[in-house]
Amino acid sequence: MKTLYLLRHAKSSHDDESLDDIDRPLNKRGKRDAVAMATVVGEYCHKVQHIFCSPAKRCRSTIKRVRDALDAPTGELTLDDALYTFDADTLLNWIRERDPKLDCILVVGHNPAFEDVIRLLTGQPLKHFPTGAFAELHLKVEYWDQARAGCADLLHMESPPKTVT
Repeated sequence: MKTLYLLRHAKSSHDDESLDDIDRPLNKRGKRDAVAMATVVGEYCHKVQHIFCSPAKRCRSTIKRVRDALDAPTGELTLDDALYTFDADTLLNWIRERDPKLDCILVVGHNPAFEDVIRLLTGQPLKHFPTGAFAELHLKVEYWDQARAGCADLLHMESPPKTVT
């Protein structure tokens, strides 16, 4: 069995329209939510062997804040250009290419790819996977390249707490 944790980047800023999408930073709420989600990530991801992250600034900032809040980084971190995707097929193919020696990975990335991959792998409806959300999927496969529709169970999903600003 393989364990796939997905962490969607926290809320990003659209204030500076001159920035390319990949360079958008977290906004105030996103910074707060990333720290709040560190507890969740720490609770569930203690066996993570490797963290893979989109190179987007909002993803890098999210995982940095999570890891800093944990004060106990778990797993090696790799920025992977292929994770700057919004397409489920691209993400699924990326998952299938993971090293079979890895049993437990955390991926930090984007919607709608994450929502669509969760729906595809679990065969279950998913209403929404908001910014900063976290999901734990258990894939009933021996190797990542066996990932396919309906092969996974969604064991846990959590979003940042709603706060009044």
